[in-house]
Amino acid sequence: MSREDASAAASARWAAAAAAGTRLLLAVVAVVTTFTVGVRARGLWLRDPQHAEVLHGALKRVLEPWAHWDGVWFIRVAADGYGAHGHSQAFFPLYPLLVRVVAVATGHNYVVAGLVVSLACYAGAMAVLFKLAHALLGPRVALWSVVFISVFPTALFFQAVYSESLFLLLTLLSFWWARRSSWALAGLAGLLAVLARSNGVVLLLPLAVMWWEQRRGSELRLPGGPAAGPAPPARRLRVSSAAWLLLVPAGLALYMAYLWWAFGDPLLFSGAQAYWGRELTLPTSAIWRGAVAAVDGVRWVAAHGVGPILGMRLPSGGPDSTVVANLLEFSSFAAAVALLVACWRKLPAAYTLYALAALLFPLLYSTTARPLYTLPRFIIVIFPLFIGAAVVLAPHCVWRGVEVGFLGVLLVVSTVLFASFT
Repeated sequence: MSREDASAAASARWAAAAAAGTRLLLAVVAVVTTFTVGVRARGLWLRDPQHAEVLHGALKRVLEPWAHWDGVWFIRVAADGYGAHGHSQAFFPLYPLLVRVVAVATGHNYVVAGLVVSLACYAGAMAVLFKLAHALLGPRVALWSVVFISVFPTALFFQAVYSESLFLLLTLLSFWWARRSSWALAGLAGLLAVLARSNGVVLLLPLAVMWWEQRRGSELRLPGGPAAGPAPPARRLRVSSAAWLLLVPAGLALYMAYLWWAFGDPLLFSGAQAYWGRELTLPTSAIWRGAVAAVDGVRWVAAHGVGPILGMRLPSGGPDSTVVANLLEFSSFAAAVALLVACWRKLPAAYTLYALAALLFPLLYSTTARPLYTLPRFIIVIFPLFIGAAVVLAPHCVWRGVEVGFLGVLLVVSTVLFASFT
């Protein structure tokens, strides 16, 4: 084995250890949380005793904390379909469908089935992320890409009963197959990504750029970006191969056709957002209102200090918790913008354009009280941001250690809040 191959193998082992180690750490944190902080009592509309609270004893403390919040909705769809619960059409069908299939092997325990699907997809996603980053920038960047995405504060959702890990896996596969000029597979992965989450439609942009690059034989260079090199080697592309890109919007069309057939409204997935207070808005408006709300958050922290936050003495849904959430969500947006700059300067154009589109897409739906609501969850699946972070920080041992430590602490705190239903 050459020195280069040995280095790549060692990096792959460390990446696998980081991915598995963070999952084990969060599992322990969740269990400790249930025995110490406990799980707050929530209204029935945020619970589902029939499907999401079916475990007992120690197993209940270990597993059920991972089926909170949206996990309840995914389990409802998996168990009963869309017709049994109003507003459930906001949750796209592929993840609950997989949970329903796996539940056959788990005795129809949908919590266990959801965890199996999420963890299996996370493992696959980390493997593909490592291979993709390695092909782009080498084994060290690949290793730290896996580390940074695994310790990001919202990485807990990769093992919860949520669709994040499935969506990330399909997105990475789409890029991987596009890079290898396997356009039918790239388009199919894009179609499935859309069936997992609506923001999968933005994959059409980077796939179109990569197809065009391969067609002309050289990469697109953004102003201020890295020097354009030759496109990855590929078979000579026919113009007709671009038709495979249409599979991406076809995923949305399939779900809309189902909603039209079943409920008479192909846009029901969009209308259901109003149940959570979301409304269609311009991303620029959401960003501005998020910045204004973040200033209020700074004032709150200046007046009260961080003690109430660290002591988790903020009632969920109260005005104080909303102010703090706005500050944290805008901080996540600012961090994502900084990483986007790194992508722009270091990564191929298709990756940067995807990161930009994926960051703006969730801002199309905003809420009045929290303009950047759930944005940190959307950031976790924008994988080029973490490759960009790895490019910048991998050569600097101290700074990457500081970053991992800082993000790791926030990840543990986020897991405690999630597991305790706070």
